[in-house]
Amino acid sequence: MQFPIIHKLFYTWTGWPAEGCTFPPDPKDSFFNSLAAPWEHDGIHYRSYLWQAEQIQIACGVEPLVAPVLFTSRMKGRLQHALRQAGLGVAFSRKVGLRAIGENLTAAVEQYLREQLERGEFADPRYRASLAAAAIEDPAVDLAQPVESHSGRYWYNLHVVLTAQDRYRIGREDYLPRLRAATQSWVVGNGCALKALAVMPDHVHAAMRGNISLSPAGMAQGLWQALNRAAGCALYSDRLYVGTFSEYSLRALR
Repeated sequence: MQFPIIHKLFYTWTGWPAEGCTFPPDPKDSFFNSLAAPWEHDGIHYRSYLWQAEQIQIACGVEPLVAPVLFTSRMKGRLQHALRQAGLGVAFSRKVGLRAIGENLTAAVEQYLREQLERGEFADPRYRASLAAAAIEDPAVDLAQPVESHSGRYWYNLHVVLTAQDRYRIGREDYLPRLRAATQSWVVGNGCALKALAVMPDHVHAAMRGNISLSPAGMAQGLWQALNRAAGCALYSDRLYVGTFSEYSLRALR
């Protein structure tokens, strides 16, 4: 099942030359402008680059269906092809680096989830305690650490928000432990790592390290399906939000 997702998704790609090689001189903006259309076809929106003899870094916005492994493949493949076409062919290292970045830093996202209950107004202290018991913050999960693979290193952190249908306020406290368990089960079963879960009466926030083979859309929709199954009905709306974040923000590109 696929449906539109509200998103703020940005990846940076880093590539290196093969051992003993260096990259040719900076081919300038016109070269990258010619790559913009092919990348757009892949759901990748070119933003900026930094070209050095020892490494190339490219920043892009991406559509929700673009998984990190797909992104690194398309970035490297199309760049290598364009360099060969321009007579600037050079051997690339097999290793690449990807960092998902966003408008907010990791610490700010974690703090935001931590403060969700403090921002709410609850007449019933027992209900507030039930929401707090359903929340998760795992100190063992360090989102500053990358996922290592045979192809490189990936910093892939996502903030997912699910909203109840018509902003319905969940009143059944017996559902909250199932929500927590369903989230944990889905995260572990899909090769992710959950840093934090904040449960509010009409919405849920999750901050996690993603599976690099899964797209942001796949991650958000998978969690949506898991929580609706736990509820036994279409409790959460298909109006989803997913955003990227890391130790660096978009301001670092400027």
